[in-house]
Amino acid sequence: MRTTHPDRHPRRAGRARLVVSALAGLAVGLPAVRPAPAEAQEPSGLRLTLDEALALAAGENPEVRRATNSAELNGSEMRSVWLDQLLPRAELTLFTTSFTGNLQRQAFDNFGNPIADPSAQWNYFSRTLHRLNLAWSFQGPSLFQTHRRQTLLNEDRDVAEERVLTEVQIEVQRRYLDALEQRALLAAEEELVEARRIDLDVAQRLFSLALRTRVDVLGAELAVEQQLLAARQQQTAHTRALLALRTSMGYSETRPVEVVETALPLFDPSGFDAAALYARALETSPVIGQSEVAVETARLGLAERKSAWWPRISTGFDLYRQSFAGEGDAIFDPTLTGSLESQFFLQFSIPVLGGVFRQGMEQQRASVELANRREDDRAARLELEATIRGALLDLEDQWTTFRLTERSNEIAGEALRLAREEYRLGTRSFEDLRSSFQQEAETRRQVITARHGFFDAFLALEQAVGGSLRELIPAPAGGG
Repeated sequence: MRTTHPDRHPRRAGRARLVVSALAGLAVGLPAVRPAPAEAQEPSGLRLTLDEALALAAGENPEVRRATNSAELNGSEMRSVWLDQLLPRAELTLFTTSFTGNLQRQAFDNFGNPIADPSAQWNYFSRTLHRLNLAWSFQGPSLFQTHRRQTLLNEDRDVAEERVLTEVQIEVQRRYLDALEQRALLAAEEELVEARRIDLDVAQRLFSLALRTRVDVLGAELAVEQQLLAARQQQTAHTRALLALRTSMGYSETRPVEVVETALPLFDPSGFDAAALYARALETSPVIGQSEVAVETARLGLAERKSAWWPRISTGFDLYRQSFAGEGDAIFDPTLTGSLESQFFLQFSIPVLGGVFRQGMEQQRASVELANRREDDRAARLELEATIRGALLDLEDQWTTFRLTERSNEIAGEALRLAREEYRLGTRSFEDLRSSFQQEAETRRQVITARHGFFDAFLALEQAVGGSLRELIPAPAGGG
């Protein structure tokens, strides 16, 4: 991130750096999840860790780059404000040249009566002027107000850049985790294919021993085909997830993207306090930062309207030299035979009657604008608190869901194991076994979905707070 302007509010000065470093630390010091089975060979595409994906998005995502480009104007515009307000405006004009022709056809007699000019002829004149003008004008505290407005504009750009970066980093993490989830589901579907093939082999052997009918073998074959279809559909979902990650990063190369298994946070969120998270968000959330800038801008607008009653002081100085001659002798004359001349003016104006009602109306509008911006700020704070509390409820609900699905998967796995034994002993039909298949497969998918749903809910909470919450995660049982 770029260094912010020194006039920026210190509470927000390090927010951009906090966002980048905090969001990039997802894989540090967190409990690992069960890894997916290793691929048979290394993929030919670009393998990215989560940190690498975040770094790539910070430099390649179009939204981030647009916000960064806009923020680059801060320095030059601030310097321009200082130069325009503190130094006089200078204008140098060289070789302003003119050529004039004049024909006077009318004259006057001795009694003042107009008569035709008996010697009417064209008279030609030429002129060349070089001029340096210095001018300076201010009205009341306009110098400080102009500087303050530019400072607020710079701060708004900085906060907007932080907000875009935060949202993009959260989106990249979500897409990355979604790719991991789809890959884990794909691995589960492939494991289920192998399990269905084993069941088919068992049915065929039992059929060869005349312990099962041909219907059982056909049912087992159908289960394999259906599972192959499910695996194929999951492969498509995994590919789509990688494409979505590629787009969110702004990655424009043609090489395919592949994700690396990453350690992710999985913990009991009951120790999180909504009030403490809200207080933290008031200091870190870019949404609140933009709202505060809007209030300050409206307050400045009201001050500018009030200062419109102050007297305006304008001063200027002209220094020029000109060459004036008959015919065309002075056209683009570089010798400048004329003497060096100058003039100075000082103007002092007081707005008393001009625009009284208009200025009063504009001041009232500015006052209403300030009141509305304050209400918008209050609404933003209320919405932020509701968002944080809702995100925390979702996180707690996802934790409960994960624990329940994990327990359900254990029960379904044990039930499937017993059902297979009973099927081999002939005490359970293949339809009953298929029902156990489906229950175990569904609970296995639910565990994976619930695990990544918890991660997504945690990211939603971090996005609402506007910063990392990783240091609040309790250490895993048994040590770091």
